[in-house]
Amino acid sequence: MKIGRILKGTGRVLGTVVEYNIKITGEVVGAIADIADKPNFAKGSRNFTRALGNIVGETSRKASDITGDALDRAIDIGASAIKRIEGVVVKENIIEINEKGQIRNIKYVNDVDYEVIKE
Repeated sequence: MKIGRILKGTGRVLGTVVEYNIKITGEVVGAIADIADKPNFAKGSRNFTRALGNIVGETSRKASDITGDALDRAIDIGASAIKRIEGVVVKENIIEINEKGQIRNIKYVNDVDYEVIKE
């Protein structure tokens, strides 16, 4: 499973949760306004929060879809670039021993050969 797919699914769930939380808040405010005998305020509250909930929910879902797709694409491009670089690391230990059998000098030689293939 790709990471972007997880992100998209999570974003869709959160977008829906936020959408319905906004709508429920409008219904609660509308119910209180009905009790207080303010029918115009109640209707306006319900209509406004219904529209706002739809906008916020849809925007959140679309943003998570776009972000998830972009993340998957970035991972694919990175993996492709790594596959095109061939690297070989060779370590050689060079030890010089003097006449008394003591180590005089240790050198590490690292050779790296790589080739970048351009498309």
